[in-house]
Amino acid sequence: MIDWFSNEEKIGAIPLNDRGFQYGDGLFETIAIRDGELRLWHYHVARLARGCKTLGIKMPSDDFLRKGVMHALHKSDTKKSSAIAKIIITAGVGPRGYGRTENISPSTLFAVFPVIPYRAAAYKDGIDLALCQTRLAINSSFAGLKTLNRLEQVLARNEFNETELTEGLTMDADDNIICGTMSNVFFIEGRTVHTPSLNRCGVAGVMRQHILTCLEEQKISTKIHKINFSEIRDFDEAFISNSQIGILPVRCCGNTHWKSTERTQEIMLIMAANKVIECHL
Repeated sequence: MIDWFSNEEKIGAIPLNDRGFQYGDGLFETIAIRDGELRLWHYHVARLARGCKTLGIKMPSDDFLRKGVMHALHKSDTKKSSAIAKIIITAGVGPRGYGRTENISPSTLFAVFPVIPYRAAAYKDGIDLALCQTRLAINSSFAGLKTLNRLEQVLARNEFNETELTEGLTMDADDNIICGTMSNVFFIEGRTVHTPSLNRCGVAGVMRQHILTCLEEQKISTKIHKINFSEIRDFDEAFISNSQIGILPVRCCGNTHWKSTERTQEIMLIMAANKVIECHL
């Protein structure tokens, strides 16, 4: 049983008229706690701030959020050095109807979960991906953000629930690759690393941002652009990333196969040197 906290008080339920429950009116972040630290914290807070500005929700302070996470961690039975923290911010409790009252106060919830590590072989040999038929709607207002509305991801994930696959790639209506159901995707061509543009839809992951920053520091060429599904077979390698797994090489997606993970593993070593401990081979 996972305990949830609000204002450092344990809660057993949320009000039925909370706008997060009623309308998905809110945001969330999932933070990796590694070696007792909140990894990539500044990226998480920055994305929350962008989301709160977009949705018109008052952004809690960095100090308030950090204290909330650490309180939940302290109260949790989960291993303190390695865990998963979740923050949910909703527009708060209000009357029925889409419109918000002016004096509504946001609700902020915290919880900590145990880490379920991927098998070591997946980092060395790679994983296989499903190609999801559920398309991501183009909505540039929310592009890149983690809103509470995850219905597209739920439907896409359900497509391969009965298989051994753990992740699938999603596209938009124009057959452009966007991201995984819970990850971002990268492709490698020669010495250049490519990743899809997320200007129209998808979630801009904090690990994606960290990877792009670290590669730039290493003078490794990166390109962010539209990548159509028809083009992915032309790349040499592929990998996925998120805040919890770091990087996982990809062997295939549907009928498209990549035979090498050599360059991906070089990038994993770079990320291992930048505190992404899952990438230690």
